[in-house]
Amino acid sequence: MSANGVLTQAQMLIDSEQYDNAYEMLKKSYEKYKDDADYLEKIALLAKTMEKSEEAAKYWEELVAVDPNSMVAYSELLDIYQNSDKYKYYITRAKYKILNESVSQAIDDYKKAIDSTQEESEIINARFLRAKSYEYLGKIQSAIDDYYRILEYKDDMAIFYKLADLYIDQNDRFSAVNILERGVKAFPDVVELNEYLSKLYMQEGLYDKALVYAKSLYSKAKIYLMKGENDKALELLNTVEDKMNANYPALMAEYYFNLNDYDKCLEYIEQFKKIAPQNPLVFQMLAMVCDSKDDEYGYHYNMGRCYSYKQEWELALSEYLNAHKVDPTRSEAVKEIIKVNQTLGDKTSMMEFYEKLYNQEPNNPIALKGLGDIYFDMYEFKNALEYYEKLLKVGSVNYEVFKQIGFCHEKLKDLSSAKDAYEKYLAQAPLSADTEKLKEKVSKMNTSSSVSSDEGFIDKIMKLFGK
Repeated sequence: MSANGVLTQAQMLIDSEQYDNAYEMLKKSYEKYKDDADYLEKIALLAKTMEKSEEAAKYWEELVAVDPNSMVAYSELLDIYQNSDKYKYYITRAKYKILNESVSQAIDDYKKAIDSTQEESEIINARFLRAKSYEYLGKIQSAIDDYYRILEYKDDMAIFYKLADLYIDQNDRFSAVNILERGVKAFPDVVELNEYLSKLYMQEGLYDKALVYAKSLYSKAKIYLMKGENDKALELLNTVEDKMNANYPALMAEYYFNLNDYDKCLEYIEQFKKIAPQNPLVFQMLAMVCDSKDDEYGYHYNMGRCYSYKQEWELALSEYLNAHKVDPTRSEAVKEIIKVNQTLGDKTSMMEFYEKLYNQEPNNPIALKGLGDIYFDMYEFKNALEYYEKLLKVGSVNYEVFKQIGFCHEKLKDLSSAKDAYEKYLAQAPLSADTEKLKEKVSKMNTSSSVSSDEGFIDKIMKLFGK
């Protein structure tokens, strides 16, 4: 029987006040439906009705585990715990307040929960939850204090990671190193903790200390390269069997960069790019090669690509603009500036660079479509048509353009051309919200009088186009 079937039968028994039978039937189904929120709520409510408080509490607690947003479960648990378990009461009340987006008020309840118990596990749990709440509120130092107090009870690998991450976010590398040293001492065999500490030492330029904690071949090779000990790095890299691991070509590129062999370096960067085409490091490395070869345009352009893949749009735009300033005749940076401005929604700048791209590449479909759309948005339909028609001559036009062309002709009172464009759109367009309305409009265009009588419909079409 399905969960709904069981619940329906149980409800029928409850309606006839056969509570014991309903409860026994639900209990028999427990193992099968204990992860079903509706089942747990039903049996919990019935246990409450039958004054089985301990069993009701068990089911409400299980419901919270299955559905952490169940307000009714928290409310019921508060009633149960108020006079029976102060620790659980305050923990539950804190969670209830968080669900109601009153995180700052929950902080005080976590404190009361801590003060109401002597159980180590309960204190740790409350401190952890309070620390997470402090993080949410942006009170990082308070969160750090609670995480440290957890470590007073026992070493916890997850807490070492968390504290290191918080310190890094606060640009406090010294404290991050200290907590990771403590973590590595407590968990010496955990590779990830050692590697994290090694990475921080490497970033600080403390390469010998970084080598002590480096566990992977790639980490050690990276440190040797940064130390300038290229032969030791190459010796390690020559032992690599999996040449398709992205770390291998990246480090080989760095090796040849150190030797000023930029042609060989670029070969490995290209291999790296094939394996990890969206890794920002690819373009950062290309920028470094360009900088070493005094290619100022290439440096700024590739740094722009690096920031684009990091989605740091303002920095990307700044680099692309620098590249364009170095050489205004090259279109690569112009195209990227357009993409970034599309992301940022800067239509004024988009128009400026669409025009630059059009002047550089008069048949570029991106420039033609972009200028047509901008003039269309400005209701300058004659100018929009100029670019749309040029786009048609270039070819490979999306059918949506015909709808815009038709609308431009319609607003310019060229009904025959509008009808022709709409028919081309309808011949290619899939069924959409405006298809039937456009078919009706086209059928009315057989007479010129339809233009004035259907002006209200034109305004509706404008709305369809998002204007």
